[in-house]
Amino acid sequence: MKRIITVTMGALLLLASAGGLRAADAVSREDKEFLKNASELGVTEVELGKIATAKATLPELKALGAKLVADHSEGNAELTQLAAAKAVELKMEPTANQKQMLASFHAKSGAEFDKELMEHIMKDHEKGIRMLTHAAETADDPEIRAFAAKQIPIMQEHHAMAGGKAETE
Repeated sequence: MKRIITVTMGALLLLASAGGLRAADAVSREDKEFLKNASELGVTEVELGKIATAKATLPELKALGAKLVADHSEGNAELTQLAAAKAVELKMEPTANQKQMLASFHAKSGAEFDKELMEHIMKDHEKGIRMLTHAAETADDPEIRAFAAKQIPIMQEHHAMAGGKAETE
């Protein structure tokens, strides 16, 4: 009897792990790449927001920084849940280049900091809007398309707050 239970438990564990592999394999390479890029962008925007709230001299940049932290933290939580449901592992940390960029902003101050950070946020959000729009239109997975579509207006609002046009194509 003990042997039957052990064999049954082993078979169930094998099936469960195989099911997880199938879920990860079911997500297309392009969708996995989007999830990875979205996670890197999201965590970097949270860090930029923290830097802005701490170092900005312009009140509107401090407000934008707080909004970046709040909105991208919420988006990152949704993204993490979505990726976990799809059995896609995300690192949820900036790339080496992004870490270097963040360090450069830590070294700046005053008007130069404000100007360069606003410009950087605009460019990042333009890139992010393009990435999200592409995923919302072309992702194979409907939940990934829905996540991307939900994030577009948030990114557009941040872009506008940084001085960009309200609508980016």
